[in-house]
Parts: sequence; structure tokens; C-alpha cells
Amino acid sequence: MMHALRKDADKLNRMPLQWLEIMRINWTPLVARAITFLLNGGTFLLCTDKKTVWLQHYILSRLNAADTNRPFVPIYALDASLIRLIEAKQGESVKDLLDMSYPSYALWYIGQSDNVVAQFSLEVSESFLWMLDESLEHSFTLHSDDYNLDFKLLQAYRIFEQALFAGIFGEFSLENMQ
Repeated sequence: MMHALRKDADKLNRMPLQWLEIMRINWTPLVARAITFLLNGGTFLLCTDKKTVWLQHYILSRLNAADTNRPFVPIYALDASLIRLIEAKQGESVKDLLDMSYPSYALWYIGQSDNVVAQFSLEVSESFLWMLDESLEHSFTLHSDDYNLDFKLLQAYRIFEQALFAGIFGEFSLENMQ
């Protein structure tokens, strides 16, 4: 997978991918785990902190766009009404509701860990965590003070999207990556 990504780096962005090459030991198994989860019938509910909500809008506008010639994938926004319940300390009730609504779900959280939505995401197994300023097991970590943070987040998403559809179309074996 990394060979194909290196080859397509110019298409993804002019910014080189050396930063991700350095993180590939953590990145590759994390992405493989997320893709496997989706391919096995899982659903990701995407949520972010306030500073990265722009990325949530970007991802959701691109991923399942009607004008793309590819399958839709079960990645949706975590609804604002559920976020309000989480913030009102009703996390267990939200988990019960999500358990009834989705046979297999996890959260894809992007942002810092200093809010209740992040803490809720940490409690859900299989969550796909892109954390800012805090390194956690089974997470992708970037630093909020990085001048190139927005570009890195966009590149990471575009690489994940490319890997996801390569996995869907059987272009590589996930067993060799985990």
C-alpha cells in the first residue's frame, strides 16, 4: 500500500509525504484495521472537535458524493442531537440508542481529547482516532501547533479514502497489513 501511495504522492498534493512515511508504522495498521472494520459490515460515525469540524464537512461532502463512480460507504456524521445528549452526560443512553440503530458501529473522531465527545469516542471499541496533541494506543497523532496541520489532515484523509476504495476493490490484501 505504501508503495502505491508514494507513487501517487504528486497527485495527492504538492506537499511531500515524508511526514507520513515517518508515521507509517502506526498509520498502516490503524488504516488496515479501519478498512477491515468497514468491509466486515461496520459503520463509522464521524465526529470532530470544534477546530476540525471543517474536515468533517469536507470528508462527508466527498466520500459519498452522488457524482462519484464508486460504491457508497457507511460513514456518516454523528448527529448533533446525539452530541447534545453526550454533552448532557447521557453517554450510556446514546450507546444504547446506537446499539439499537447500528449492528456494528464505531466512531471516527478527529481532534483533541479535551471534550466529552472525544471521551465518548475513546470508550467505543474499534473507534478510528485521529488525535491532536495526545498519543494514544491505536490512534493517529498530529500536533495542533503544526503549521501544516490542515494539509496533513487533508492528505491523511485522501490517503485513507484511496486505501479504502483500493481495499473495497481488492487491490491489496488486508491480512498482510495488520
